[in-house]
Order: sequence, then C-alpha cells, then structure tokens
Amino acid sequence: MGNTDELGPFPSSRIISSVFTRAAEFDRSAAAEIGCSMLESLAGLVVAHRRMAATRPDWEEIVLPWGHPGDLPGPSETGSDTDPFACACDEVQRHMLSLDLEARRILGPPRPDAVPHREGLGAVFGRMAHLYTISFDYFVLDGPEGPNRRRLVGEYIGYEALARDLVAGRKCLPALSERPAS
Repeated sequence: MGNTDELGPFPSSRIISSVFTRAAEFDRSAAAEIGCSMLESLAGLVVAHRRMAATRPDWEEIVLPWGHPGDLPGPSETGSDTDPFACACDEVQRHMLSLDLEARRILGPPRPDAVPHREGLGAVFGRMAHLYTISFDYFVLDGPEGPNRRRLVGEYIGYEALARDLVAGRKCLPALSERPAS
C-alpha cells in the first residue's frame, strides 16, 4: 500500500492486517507486544466480531451499530447483559470509542482549514474488522470471487488515504458531538 512514513503515528494497513490475523486466533498478544493502545483496541474489535459470529452465524445480515464519533455505547440490541451477542456488540462499541478518543489524542486540535471527515476512525476500523471476520476463519469464507476481501482491500486503501490526510492536516475527525449528515 502507501508509504508508511506518511501515516505518522497511525498503523499501516499491513500492521492492521497482521493484528487482525493474530487476534482472529484469539491472540491479543499481537497488539500487546507492540504496546500500542490503538492496536490493542483493533485486536479487541476482531475478537468481539469473532464472538458475534460464534453466537449468531447469520450475524452478518444484522445492521451493525457503527455509532457516531464519541458516542458512548448504547443499550444492547436485546437489552440483556447476559446475551453473548449483545455483550459482543457492546464491546465493539467500546473499542470503537477507544479508537476515536486515542486518534483525537494523537492528532491534537485540528487545523482551522481542515475538512471534517464524515466518521471517526472507530467506524473505519470497525468496518475493517467486520469485513475481516466475514472473509476469514481458518479458511477463506467468501469464496473464490472474494467480494468481502475485495471490500476489505478497498477499506485498507481508504484508511491509509484518510490517515495521510489526517496527519497532513487536510482532514480532521468530526467533533465528538457531531452527527454525520444523513
């Protein structure tokens, strides 16, 4: 993909893919070894998505609550703290919030001329974790055509472009209280 120096403090798609792969095996040490809270949250996203897939095999048909930047996790889908699927959804929301807050901490205040991006990094990483989970298990899940894998590659490319724009100050993350336009 792109030049990783341009991504500044953000992980490259290659590193993200590596963390996803190790986390899919329920090995969070991939992120812990690097000692980066952003990568730990990325690993947590994949683990939570894998738990969702394990409890509801048809979960990919569900509209996932990507949330808005900075939103606190809302009530679970079922309203039950004992439903494993709902608990995993809540965990996804917590990791997404953690990623948004960490990205804002890393970036600091935006430049006045920066254009706000339509969503936070938590949502971007959440989609990547979702696509990774529905594309791979121990085997490739989405067939020889690989539509989900192609979408995942597109998300990696889009993420790196966004990270470069954020680091350069051309774009900024939306304010935590802003809602994207519908």
